[in-house]
Amino acid sequence: MSDSLQLTDADVVQYLQDNPDFFIAKDELLASLRIPHDSGQATSLIERQLAVYRERNVELRQRLTDLLENARRNDKLFGKTKRLVLALINAQNWIDIEAALDDSLRQDFNVDHWTLLYFSEQKLEHPMHSISNKDKQREIHRLFKGHRAFCGQLTDETMDLLLDEKQSSAESIAAAQIRNGQQTGVLSVASDDPKFYRSSMDTLFLDYIADVLGLILPTIPQS
Repeated sequence: MSDSLQLTDADVVQYLQDNPDFFIAKDELLASLRIPHDSGQATSLIERQLAVYRERNVELRQRLTDLLENARRNDKLFGKTKRLVLALINAQNWIDIEAALDDSLRQDFNVDHWTLLYFSEQKLEHPMHSISNKDKQREIHRLFKGHRAFCGQLTDETMDLLLDEKQSSAESIAAAQIRNGQQTGVLSVASDDPKFYRSSMDTLFLDYIADVLGLILPTIPQS
């Protein structure tokens, strides 16, 4: 005598997945099936499917809205970044570099504080600073831990190091390496809002600006 066959929920699910045409020509069965609802009322399988499709449609619409909003936001950021890059390309001296950065970062990007640290003997005016001390250069380099950029809340000591002065009102920061084969400096932007720059933020545009600076700064004449 053989054991009776015991069907599990998984068996039924697998069968229906393997036979997607099972309900074809079984309209009466479809109409008779009832699925419990959170409200306590039972709904037909078709009604439940329609409800699921509506929920998915709402979710997909929201995702599409988010994608379009991100695209519009990125388009605006691209336009602002493009204007800054063109201004940097046209810079003839360090005064032009400072003016281009200050105008763009403060006016277009609403940055509260910014600093450009450049590893050289070049004499620069705030908010640009030259870092000639090799130990300090290495200390700054170690902050990045192999990454091109980082952002978030840092210790007061680290904030002072990147901003090269005590910016008591700066609470969060984003910093990107300026490179030309190797690290040649740092571009930092800081906010008085401790939650403005978060560790999860994308630094794509800041990276791009830093890359452009890495190519342009070596061509600027020493003052």
